[in-house]
Amino acid sequence: MTRQGQETRLRLIRAAVALYQSRGYHATGVSAILDHAGVPKGSMYHHFPGGKQALTIAAVDHLAEDMAARFARTAEGGARARIQITRLFTDAAASLEAHDYAQGALLSLLAQEVEPGETALRSRIAQAYREASRQLADNLAEGGADMPEELATTVLAALDGGIARARAQRSTVGLHSAGEVLARLAGE
Repeated sequence: MTRQGQETRLRLIRAAVALYQSRGYHATGVSAILDHAGVPKGSMYHHFPGGKQALTIAAVDHLAEDMAARFARTAEGGARARIQITRLFTDAAASLEAHDYAQGALLSLLAQEVEPGETALRSRIAQAYREASRQLADNLAEGGADMPEELATTVLAALDGGIARARAQRSTVGLHSAGEVLARLAGE
């Protein structure tokens, strides 16, 4: 793929992510994604012959890579598990505030909206959650956490719920509180 082709593909993915996070999956049409990305209709089907579902699977892949990078950053310097958790919640709160509470937790949003018949997309979302849980658990274990698998699952669930609540209340107080409590559970 040419550099221009790669850039167009990435613009489509980023546009889909931004619109899904702010509007939802079903409320975002292909034309809105094309307009937001600033690309012609033919580009969409050239890069994603499977249409919106194929684009969304690529968006989940993009998000999974972003989450992996975020988890790696929170663990930098051999950070203790409690510090990693605090960083995750603080970063989520900062992102919400920076986007004026318009962007939600995409995996959670998609998981709630995807229809049962969209099996490829549903499968990729489930896989992304498993990957995120596994990576976070590994990082927390390296950071000295007790029960890292259970803690990782709980942290991810609390982030999803905390982000939804923060958006509804336009306040990150609950998100910070959840992060503080879970950081204490991580142990020393």
